[in-house]
Amino acid sequence: MQGGAKKRRHLFSKFKKTLTLYSWALYDFANTIFSAVVLTFYFPLYLTDLTHKNLNLGLATSGATVLAGLVVPWLGALSDRTGRTKTYLLITTLLCVGFTFGLSFFVYPSLLIITFLLACFSFHASLVFYNALLPVVAESEKQGFASGLGTGLGYLGVLFAIPLAHLVDSFFGRRFVFLVAGSLFLIFSLPLFAWVPERKVLNPLGASFDIFIKEWKKVLTTLGRITRNRPLLFFFTGNFFVMEAVNTAIFWFVIYLARVFGPPQKDLILIFLGLNFCAFLFGFAAGFLTDRYGSQKIFLLSALSLLVTFLSLGLSRDLKTFIAASFTAGAFALAGVWTAGRKRLIELAPPDAVGEYFGLYNLTTKISVIGSLVFSILADRYGFRIALLSGMIPSGLGAIFLWLGREKRLLTSSGS
Repeated sequence: MQGGAKKRRHLFSKFKKTLTLYSWALYDFANTIFSAVVLTFYFPLYLTDLTHKNLNLGLATSGATVLAGLVVPWLGALSDRTGRTKTYLLITTLLCVGFTFGLSFFVYPSLLIITFLLACFSFHASLVFYNALLPVVAESEKQGFASGLGTGLGYLGVLFAIPLAHLVDSFFGRRFVFLVAGSLFLIFSLPLFAWVPERKVLNPLGASFDIFIKEWKKVLTTLGRITRNRPLLFFFTGNFFVMEAVNTAIFWFVIYLARVFGPPQKDLILIFLGLNFCAFLFGFAAGFLTDRYGSQKIFLLSALSLLVTFLSLGLSRDLKTFIAASFTAGAFALAGVWTAGRKRLIELAPPDAVGEYFGLYNLTTKISVIGSLVFSILADRYGFRIALLSGMIPSGLGAIFLWLGREKRLLTSSGS
């Protein structure tokens, strides 16, 4: 009987761990719905149709991500000190959902841009707390799989959301697509809030203005330490340039297709879904490869794939070649940089400062918006092909810095 009870406890413990892991990963499914429907597909088309300019869109995106980049390091540090990571994740998720709803009700471009900026800011801030929960749901040797699972489910979320958004667009109008996107983001976030435990920290403190000042000073101190730690310095620098290229590719992919090749919207949606299905498959592959061969190698391989993708897409003169390059090297790059990058940072960061370092990780991710702005300027002045080829510069620089940071020396404490 004791053996049976022990077996049941073991099975229950295993079920609980699995439920926790998939509930966490499902948040990637949820937030990628927002990213795909609002950031990548429908809002860019909606705004550019209203204003007939690419620069407005580039400025709005850059403003939101830079604003988030200035705040997210402190948010990550705050979660380390207060032990309320899930609470902050809930707040930023609800804010993002609320502002996304607003996109369905405002009709003036100026109000739309402001609401879009606030929605983007809340979205980017939420990712800090979400990533900081990764050590809660998986042991070190399985974090590559967990990260890849989240990445894969994220792209699966796109396959689910875009056809539904297309139906809403067809029957009710494009502005109501954002209402659906916000609702889906909220619904599929609920399992995380229900079943993922809070991240435990030693001696948690209450949030206050004094902590705000103290943690910002600590962030600056941490930045100083990073400059003396070669693997971390090159990781953050490489990640900055890689994400510069990734953000540009994600944000302008649909508009590039529409303006350069001009397929019907139905075909445009099918191509976009095909890319995300391939990225969904590559997300699991990248997770396996990251655990098997190491996060550093797979992160570098993803950056090189990104470089090849920009070159191939920029030189593509027919739609079939463009699609083939997107579905292979492009899809692997999109999946690999997130999957391997998250685990690489956990390997390098002190265990008691994971939130702080993910805040800095998101800083390099969110301020990497110059490429998107440059793309809009080049597209308006020289055409979309030249604008796309410019993505080779940040992706190439990112690969160089990641190669330089291939050492395996780790930090052991936040004070090292």
